Amino acid sequence: MVLIPSLTQVQLEILRLAKENPDETLQLSFESPVMGNGEPPTHNPLLIQEMIDLGLVEVQQSCVHCGISQFQQQCWLEYCSDLELPSIYAWELWRKEFIASQDGSATLISPGEEFEDFSYVWVQEMEFRAVQPG
Repeated sequence: MVLIPSLTQVQLEILRLAKENPDETLQLSFESPVMGNGEPPTHNPLLIQEMIDLGLVEVQQSCVHCGISQFQQQCWLEYCSDLELPSIYAWELWRKEFIASQDGSATLISPGEEFEDFSYVWVQEMEFRAVQPG
């Protein structure tokens, strides 16, 4: 009997992209908050680890560094793209919406209260490819 794994929509999309490009490595970046004693993550993000455990993908290369959240910066730029001169008021509105959008998330990454004060995060960059059935 063939076991068909239960994957999330995001995992299915990642796997689809990997299968469409079997001769290439795909690159993903994951951000996580800098917490506790400030140690970087030592394990793969759960999203990818589940796919590794199922034998669907293999990681070619992985590195972790600390930096300003690119995800927050991109969301902010999209939010204020129609504004001629973004203000602190626009920042406060965006910040509230951004935090609310993470409701239910296991890890919360909140931008600072000061204008364009983006969070420092651990950035885990990975290169991986789909495992071809033998």
